Amino acid sequence: MTLAEVLVTIGISSIVTMGGTGLALHTRKTRMEAAAMHLFGMMNRSRSTAMTTARYAGVFMEKDRTTGETTFWRVVDGNSNGLRRREIEAGIDHKLGKGFTLEKDYPRVRVRRTGLAGGILSFSPAFKSSTGSVYFYTDEPAEGKIRVKLYGLSTLTRPVRVFPDGSEKPL
Repeated sequence: MTLAEVLVTIGISSIVTMGGTGLALHTRKTRMEAAAMHLFGMMNRSRSTAMTTARYAGVFMEKDRTTGETTFWRVVDGNSNGLRRREIEAGIDHKLGKGFTLEKDYPRVRVRRTGLAGGILSFSPAFKSSTGSVYFYTDEPAEGKIRVKLYGLSTLTRPVRVFPDGSEKPL
């Protein structure tokens, strides 16, 4: 191999390696956004369910004690007293359809919540909701986070990108 061939090979390898790294970062960010938008869609459907059926409806974040995995379920009140964690677990308040498991459906994406009692994002038939945020993030802090915020009295939901400096931009 001549020196020119070696330099061309090194140059091509460097480009491919840099492109692969960028692709991996892009894939994690895309998964993070997709998980947030999946939750956002579930929240909007739950709000519609509460308003059209005159029953509490919401999204329940269930953490498996054995595996540590988090599954998101749409839920509806089964006995007209609002959504309660113990009633969801007992089957009194009902899980609707198929939930999604964050770690299986969106690998390497993590979640944490603030201000949501019992891991329930609840919508009432009286056009009110719980207040709080769910944050999706990866193991790379430079990618920032995606925050899905629930504004209690207005029942509005909004997904935003949270940058490492704390600034936010709507998705």
